[in-house]
Amino acid sequence: MKRSINAFLVTFTMLLPLSTTVALAKETPQLYDAVIIPGFPFHPDGKMNAIYRLRLAWAYELYQTGRTQHIILSGGAVHSPYVEAEIFALYLMEKGIPAEALILERNAEHSMENVFYSMEIAEKYGFEKVAVATDMWQSGMIQFIAKLEGHDMSNVDFLPAKFSIVNRYWKSFELDIDHQLAFRDEFTPLVERKSKEVRRQGTHGLLWKPSEQVELCFATEI
Repeated sequence: MKRSINAFLVTFTMLLPLSTTVALAKETPQLYDAVIIPGFPFHPDGKMNAIYRLRLAWAYELYQTGRTQHIILSGGAVHSPYVEAEIFALYLMEKGIPAEALILERNAEHSMENVFYSMEIAEKYGFEKVAVATDMWQSGMIQFIAKLEGHDMSNVDFLPAKFSIVNRYWKSFELDIDHQLAFRDEFTPLVERKSKEVRRQGTHGLLWKPSEQVELCFATEI
C-alpha cells in the first residue's frame, strides 16, 4: 500500500463507531482453524517494510502459540511483480513454520478480496473458525467498508495485531529469502490495468465474484 492508503486506513479507523473500535481492541483467546494474513507489495530494496514486519510477526505469534492451525496468505502480484502471498510464505518458512501450514491465495488485489477469496478456501475445506489477522488499521478499514457496502462478515472474526507482542519479533524478520521464487515475468501493475474508479470499486469489494473453482494450495508449491 502507498502512503495515501495508510492515511485512508487511519482515517477510517478513527471514524469507526465506538462499539466497533472496542470490539477491535478486545481479543478473546480463541483457537482458529485458520487465520487470514493480507499481503503487501514487495520491493527487493534490502529494507524490511514495517507493515511486513507487523503482519509476519503476528502470523508467527498466532501459529507458534497454537492459536491457529493454518495461515492463509492472501495476495497476488498487484503493485510489484512479486506474488505477495508467496513472499509472506517464504519469510514464514525461513522462520521455521512448516510449508504444510501455509495456504496460498494468489488472486486478491484488494483488502476486501483478501477476505472474500480466503473465505472461499476456508468454507470449501471445512475451516469453521477463521479470523482476519492483520494490523488494526486494515482491520478497521475492512469492517468499515463491509458495513458501508453491505458485505456480510458474520462468518469471520477480526484479530488485530498487538504491538506489545509484535515488538518481540521485530528484528527477527531481518531474513534473507530467495524472492525470485515469487517473481512473475508477465506483470502489469494494477494502476496500469485499471482506472482510478475501477480500483475504487475493487477497494470496496464491488468487483469480486465467487470463483468457479477453489483449490487448496500450500507453500510446498513454491
